[in-house]
Amino acid sequence: MTRQQVESALTSGVPFILRMADGREYPVPHRDYLWLPPNASYAVVHEDDGHFTVLPLLTMTGLRSKVAETGGKEK
Repeated sequence: MTRQQVESALTSGVPFILRMADGREYPVPHRDYLWLPPNASYAVVHEDDGHFTVLPLLTMTGLRSKVAETGGKEK
């Protein structure tokens, strides 16, 4: 993944999941959950419980859009 791809996903406003080389996935429900420091080669993903994870961009293997949950009914 490139920094530009991650930034593009953030600016789209659509929730997504970051996939890592080790198979782990990190949900990004909205832009407040992900921080990309200027000129850094990593991203910081925040979680609802107050924890955060620092992820190297080089180990990110993909992004997957996350469908919004609507209580089981589609509009």
